[in-house]
Amino acid sequence: MMHGFHEGGGEQTFMSATTWGVVIFLALVGLQRLLETFKRRDTVAGRLQMRWSFYAFFILHTVILVGSLVEYLLVRRPLSPVWTGLGLALFGASLIVRNVAIRTLGRFWSLHVEIRSEHQLVREGIYNVVRHPAYAAITLEVLSIPLTVNAWWTLLFAAATYVPLLVVRLRHEERALVEKFGDAYRVYQREVGALVPKLSALCPCCGQRSSS
Repeated sequence: MMHGFHEGGGEQTFMSATTWGVVIFLALVGLQRLLETFKRRDTVAGRLQMRWSFYAFFILHTVILVGSLVEYLLVRRPLSPVWTGLGLALFGASLIVRNVAIRTLGRFWSLHVEIRSEHQLVREGIYNVVRHPAYAAITLEVLSIPLTVNAWWTLLFAAATYVPLLVVRLRHEERALVEKFGDAYRVYQREVGALVPKLSALCPCCGQRSSS
């Protein structure tokens, strides 16, 4: 009898610690997103397009964060170490990729579809691997958040709403960049993948063999 009491108490303590871990993780994610979104940067102003998409993304990101917490608290399913570990790894990767993308673009970075008169086509660093590393990073982030806390319904919501909207914005931005840079950007499109690296970008020798 006493053994069962201790076992139950230990389980309650464990679940309480797990719940606090989930709450702290989601709170830190939300804080990080707010700080990055409203951080002042020394960037060049340009003509904004699809401005509404910024607010749509912000609302959806908030819904995904809150939905992950609510689903975890209501369903109370045990966290899978495998899926939680994978989610944390993907979230960490998203932070690294996005920060590298921001630093590489420098003064041309923007949270909007924003084309400047003096805009330059950047193909250095991570932009020689994928054309839109920031979009790849945010895709990883919004999917990794519910994955980390095993919120499967919220994960489905993120995949069905945020990701299609991002694809719509990416296609609009591609058209704007083709209009700005012309053939130079068309060549870039052929040589470098949008969100996922092409084999030729990872292994230049492989690309040369396939084209010969």
